[in-house]
This record gives sequence, C-alpha cells and structure tokens, in this order.
Amino acid sequence: MIVPPTLIPSIITTITKIASSIGPMIAKYAPMVIEIVGKNLPKVVNTVEAISLVADVFKPNESADELGAKAMVAEKTPEDFEQINDYIDYLRNNVEIDEENLSTDPVDVITRQAVGVAIAVKGIGQALEADVSIPFLNAISEHDIDPTVVVALVKSYESSGLNSDDVQKYLGDSLSIEDTHRHSNVFVNAYQTANPTMSVEEAEDAVMDLR
Repeated sequence: MIVPPTLIPSIITTITKIASSIGPMIAKYAPMVIEIVGKNLPKVVNTVEAISLVADVFKPNESADELGAKAMVAEKTPEDFEQINDYIDYLRNNVEIDEENLSTDPVDVITRQAVGVAIAVKGIGQALEADVSIPFLNAISEHDIDPTVVVALVKSYESSGLNSDDVQKYLGDSLSIEDTHRHSNVFVNAYQTANPTMSVEEAEDAVMDLR
C-alpha cells in the first residue's frame, strides 16, 4: 500500500501509541521507515521480505504485515530477548493473530508494515552480521536486483568501509569519480559473489544496467 504523505502524521501517532507494546527499539525505528521511504513503502516491503527469506530470517509465506501485526499484540518485546531473531521466533511460534480479520484501514495496514519491516531489517542485520540501513534498502528497492545479490551487497559494503547510505547517490550518478569507482567495485564484487560463474566484465555490465 502506497503511503500518502497526508497519512504520515497519523501513522507516526499510531506507532507512538503502541510504543509500550512493541518496545522502544521498534517504536524508534518504525517511524524512520515511514519517514525515509514514504510512498516507496510497497517496494521496500517486497525487498525486505525477499532478503529476509534469503537470509533465513523469514520462512516461506511469512510477511512484514504479519510480523508487524503479531508484534503489536505480543506480550513480549525485542528487549526481552538477547537477539532480535529470538524475538522473531517467539512471534512466529507463540503469538497468534486472525489474519482474515485484520483492519484494512490504510493507517493500520501501513503501521503493521512499518513495524514488520523495522523488525525484519534488524533481523537481517543480525543474520548477516552487518549494518542494513533503510536508505540503502530504499535505493535498492527501486531496481530489479536479485535478493541474493542484495545480501552479497550488504556484506560487501560491510567489509568495504563505505557508507551504504550513499547507494542512492551512486546509482543517481552524483558521487565523485573516485567514490563512484569505489562503489562500483563493491557492486561488482557482490554480483560475482552471488554469481560465482560471472566474469568481471559480466558483473560490470550488470552494474552499469542499474545506473
């Protein structure tokens, strides 16, 4: 569901009201999801769900919407667990919701998705032992990149020392020549990691197709 700008204040207010239920980490992170991705939320949700599956954070048929809905009614929060993926397991195995009767009000749907994305992104970060930023996911979601490549990108950026938040600038061709070259190397490395039989030239072509 696309996020109309006029709904953002209502969504932020709703998240604030359920802060005690979802815990301080999610209450802080979910509004950031909405504020950063805005109308791009549907693509970001799809990207996060695809990466979560590859990273073994989600199981087949699980969704950000479902995860968010469970978090909003759960008795426990991420702060009750040592690791975020233990919390996700708790939601998966111990919290039940009536999916057919979930509210279809746009504010409620988007709130669930934002909460679910916030939890999933933290889970991906733990699983990959890397920082996964919302600006990075927002930029990547605009392109048709295989989730295995995105996972490799996350790891490649983590080891490169570059800021993955600059991916939008890189793809938009607004970095210096030197920085563009460094980011290109990260992308080429990720494509080859995800596709071991791909030559450097093929990886470079795949990266050029994104820009």
